[in-house]
Amino acid sequence: QYFYTAVSEPTEGLPQFISVGYVDGQLFSQYDSVTRREQPRAPWIKKVDEFDPQYWDRQTQILQNNEQV
Repeated sequence: QYFYTAVSEPTEGLPQFISVGYVDGQLFSQYDSVTRREQPRAPWIKKVDEFDPQYWDRQTQILQNNEQV
């Protein structure tokens, strides 16, 4: 599951856009409008780099596009 949250008028320290991904209730990825990069949040998802080195770049691009919407 992915959850997107957008805030029209964020306060300081609060991103305007955030996306979090969950599998079986466990957070595995996060993107926000401050870092502008999707990042792994669970040890097991970090292994995706071994099989698909461009995975995080593609996911980041998708989320940057979603952020604009």
